[in-house]
Amino acid sequence: MNDYPPTMAEESYQDSGSSMPEYSDEIRRMIDIQIGNDIKKLSLTEDMLQNALDEKARIEQELSTASTEAPSRIQSALLEATAATERLDDLTADYKQTRRLVTSQVTQAEPMVTHLVGLTNQVQELERCMEYLKWMAMVEDLSTEIQGSLLVNSAPFALFHSSVVQQSLSANAMPSAVEHFARLAKVSHALQGSTCVNLVDFVDRTVLFWHKILKEKLESEFEEVLKLLGWPFVSSTAPLPAANLTELTAKLKVLLLQLIKLQLPEALAAEDETSQDYLIIPGSTPLLLPLQLLLQPLKKRFKYHFYGKKLTNSIDKPEWYFTQILNWIRDHSEFLQSNVQPILSEDKTLNIEARTEFTRGLLHTVAAKLKHDIPELLFDDQLLCHTIDELLLFDKELRNSYHYPNNQPGCLHILTEQACFDKWIAIERQFAGQKLDTLFSSPSAWQSQYKGMMEADESKVPECVESFMTLLLVITERYKVLPSPSHHLRFLDLQIDLLDDFRVRLLQVMRQEASNPLGDHYAAILNGVHYIIMVLGEWSDQVFFLQLQYFGKEQSRMESLNAQLAEGKSPSLPTLLAGSPTEALSGTVFDEILSLFELLCQDMCSTIEKRVVNEIKDKARAYQKEKWFSMPSPKDFIVPALSMTACDMLQSLKERLHLLREQLSPALFDKLWQDISSKLNKFLFQEVILTNQFNEGGATQIQIDMTRGLFPLYL
Repeated sequence: MNDYPPTMAEESYQDSGSSMPEYSDEIRRMIDIQIGNDIKKLSLTEDMLQNALDEKARIEQELSTASTEAPSRIQSALLEATAATERLDDLTADYKQTRRLVTSQVTQAEPMVTHLVGLTNQVQELERCMEYLKWMAMVEDLSTEIQGSLLVNSAPFALFHSSVVQQSLSANAMPSAVEHFARLAKVSHALQGSTCVNLVDFVDRTVLFWHKILKEKLESEFEEVLKLLGWPFVSSTAPLPAANLTELTAKLKVLLLQLIKLQLPEALAAEDETSQDYLIIPGSTPLLLPLQLLLQPLKKRFKYHFYGKKLTNSIDKPEWYFTQILNWIRDHSEFLQSNVQPILSEDKTLNIEARTEFTRGLLHTVAAKLKHDIPELLFDDQLLCHTIDELLLFDKELRNSYHYPNNQPGCLHILTEQACFDKWIAIERQFAGQKLDTLFSSPSAWQSQYKGMMEADESKVPECVESFMTLLLVITERYKVLPSPSHHLRFLDLQIDLLDDFRVRLLQVMRQEASNPLGDHYAAILNGVHYIIMVLGEWSDQVFFLQLQYFGKEQSRMESLNAQLAEGKSPSLPTLLAGSPTEALSGTVFDEILSLFELLCQDMCSTIEKRVVNEIKDKARAYQKEKWFSMPSPKDFIVPALSMTACDMLQSLKERLHLLREQLSPALFDKLWQDISSKLNKFLFQEVILTNQFNEGGATQIQIDMTRGLFPLYL
């Protein structure tokens, strides 16, 4: 724009006598951008100039205002800062003065504070001593009350004016003693966990002392009432007299209530000789005292008959004492439900079933007997197996027929003790190995047990496979009732080992029969393998095996963590968080062995398929070489018929499909005929259709062979 005339801005500056500022180049560029080469837009320069002048006036006005107001504001801020500094100096002086005064006061008060702290400690110590003495006094008072009640109960007749007075006082004395003992037991329970070990020991010894005395007094009365009621109920027991039944029942109720209050705290039960007999089973709580007394005569009978040199104490007849226990539960259930349970139900804090407690007490007797016999049984596999079988049957009948709850402990923990459990596992493994030898050597090993029965024989499972899976199922039912998942996992490992052993045996027999894959034995093996796959698939979805899978992964994770800790390593956070329940349930416990059986099944199916397809191909060689290009015209056909060369091929296919249908289970046959058909379809397309030339007659003939000969075989 060097040839452009001066802009209006330049003229304005010239008119006003001003020289162009140093920003003239910037102004030119701005005008060039907004106007450019368009002369018609030159009128916009006046608006641009006016806007610039307005902006200049506004800025000058702001600068003028700032130049007049800023000094006054700065002056005001300085005055305020000076005043604030003076106030800060005053506050600092006040702080220093106050600090000197406080320091002086603290120095003067320090001896007093030290003295007060000492006094406070003494007061607190005295308060603890007073609390200690209060507990001691409470225990002494309760002991005195119990002693006084017992003295009244045992005082001679001469001290009373009449027998009526003596009977009245004696009748109220024992309940009073029991009530005070119950309070004493609560004191013992409240002090459990206290650091005052001497006080706790004193209270516990006092509780045990009075418990022994009161129990002896009530026990004799209780036994007398039970004897009059005919307890225990055995075959020789005389019928209960009807005359005093109501009176005896009322007295029984009173004694039961008193004995319930005489129950020791759980922490002290282990120190009582009678209670110790009912803590043999792990996870058991102390048995209710009146139930202990009810069981005493039965325990005596049990020891008389099943210990020592009695004929009934035969180590090879554990079923004798198992049956006796079940009979006692049966014979005494009605009495417990009608006479004892209503009394227990009155106390809402107990939540105890009399029959369940009675059964649990008897099971401790059984557990003690088993614990006594097991060391001897370990030297005789046959006797140990018999005892295990009888114990498992006993536990099953106890829970199914005698209503013993599943959440209550039984006697099976005896079988899980290290020596006994290892022996059991070894015996199961040995027996299973012998069973497998017997199964495979049986003449009917590869015959179906249900041959001739249409519905039952549908899977065509051979006898040896059916018996083996039944064996595994029986093993599962036997160990399923054991209380610990860790022992379940040991048995699961045994089952997987047995499955692998059985697979290897099947593989050996299959290789012997490999020369004749269309034989009955080969088909029976394949049916057996397929059946095992189906059964293991069903078991994998059962809750029991899913739980075992979870426990197994948790156990492995804990063993890994313990190993790291033993080596002095700190497990990382991802390691600690690994093994969530969702992750633990991926896959199944049978995945590894199941994949091996599936691989065996696939190999056997492939062998059969190849044999059948090769036979059909051999029969189809003449059919392949037909002169399809010179076949007669369809118009010359009198009656359309199959090719003569196709008959052998179709006949072979028909015979093989029929044979496989007779030999294999429906699921296997469905898979095989589809695979065979796929291979045959590929063969006909590639080796017949693509390798030959067809005239109209040849095309028609092959269509007839397919639609009237091949396709109907699959209908």
